[in-house]
Amino acid sequence: MTLAGVRPRSVPPAAVTMAAVLAAFGSALLLGRLAPLGADAVMQAVVLSVTLAGAQRGASPADRLTACLVLPLVALAAAGLGTLMSGHPVAGDAAFVLLVTSAVWIRRFGRRFGRAGTLMTLPAIALLVIPHTRAPGHLVWTPVMALLAWAWVAAFQLLADRLTRDGHAPPKESAKPKESAKGTRRSPAVGRMAAQMAVALAAAFAAGHLFFPDHWSWVVLTAFIVCNGALGQGDALYKGLLRALGAAAGTLLAALMAGVFAPGAWGSVALIFVVLGVALWLRPRNYAYWAGGITAALSLLYGYFGQSAMPLLWSRLEAILAGGVVGVAAAWFVLPFRTRDVLRRRAAAALAVLPRALGGEPGALTRFERAVAELDRLYPPLRAHRAVTRRRPHHADVVDHLRDIRGHLRVLAGEPADEHENGGRAAVEEIDSAVAGIRAVLSPATRAQGSPGSALPDA
Repeated sequence: MTLAGVRPRSVPPAAVTMAAVLAAFGSALLLGRLAPLGADAVMQAVVLSVTLAGAQRGASPADRLTACLVLPLVALAAAGLGTLMSGHPVAGDAAFVLLVTSAVWIRRFGRRFGRAGTLMTLPAIALLVIPHTRAPGHLVWTPVMALLAWAWVAAFQLLADRLTRDGHAPPKESAKPKESAKGTRRSPAVGRMAAQMAVALAAAFAAGHLFFPDHWSWVVLTAFIVCNGALGQGDALYKGLLRALGAAAGTLLAALMAGVFAPGAWGSVALIFVVLGVALWLRPRNYAYWAGGITAALSLLYGYFGQSAMPLLWSRLEAILAGGVVGVAAAWFVLPFRTRDVLRRRAAAALAVLPRALGGEPGALTRFERAVAELDRLYPPLRAHRAVTRRRPHHADVVDHLRDIRGHLRVLAGEPADEHENGGRAAVEEIDSAVAGIRAVLSPATRAQGSPGSALPDA
């Protein structure tokens, strides 16, 4: 619920993404009737639509305009990079590592730079996904496909936002804090993440070319997925395990379906989109579904190009496991930082806003909700660790407590003024109890930092 009542029914993100993907695919096929497009150009439009939809969800108009200007240029650079990697592997691999590492490193300068870094990686990662069947003129059509993907993603996401609002004006944030030049910097951990990515990609390229010369991209892609945005050692290990489990299931599923369609059959293309849609739908529940779905879709794609799935089954699994080990090892041994430390920092940021939210300061509730939302990515690995160790209290409890506080704050904000004193007393007591629970888990950190929640009454 929102503060003003019931939130309009939202359009499922998976449906929005698939609509953009299918539109981009159809548009690319239509262009293929008018120009000599290769199959890699068509698949590039699909891959960029999938990845761009996640990166642009909730983006501001300025961010969308930036993506419109930057993405075609980066796609053109990535096309040149692909040519370099094919003709001069060592130089091309080094340039790839430099590009992706730079995209991670610039995230330290703020959210807008973070989005730009994400845009930089999308065409580069597409090089690892799409089979290289370079058609004449691909350097010309590559930025066109990128612009096509951007247009359909923006169109369907804006349409979904309009349907969600259902005629209501978008909520305006009052008293939004202005970021200072110093405040726009992100955690110093971003520099460590860039170093980890550089080592992981370099090692993955070396291992891939040495042990999987025909399918080295599988090793590199997995190492990138594990390291990209990994919030500490625990998060990287969790992503690596889910990637391995999901990839194993997806590869087996694709192998079972491989004989249904002959190479080049349109039925195989339709099945790829079905698998992709299911993976997008299940992704919010668990990353393993997404890993399995993407692996199955890629296996079917290679089958469409004539590569039999069964002989590649074990090679694919071995390459994915190798990439996962490389990615996890980089996160654990190259300038490592702990997931629980990231949790403490983000929990402290949420607690610092809590007194203002309780006091009814305009915009404070929104800032608190955003701070809690920042913890959502940390929760799955912490919850898994809690389930395995059965330790209580546990750092995962902090996220549970903050989510409870968020719910109670919404109750307080939505109550009429004449009912707030009596009806809200129970909510305030629950908030005090939750803060006490957070302090019990983070007491060493909160004492060292001056206890961001110390402005609240002790429970």
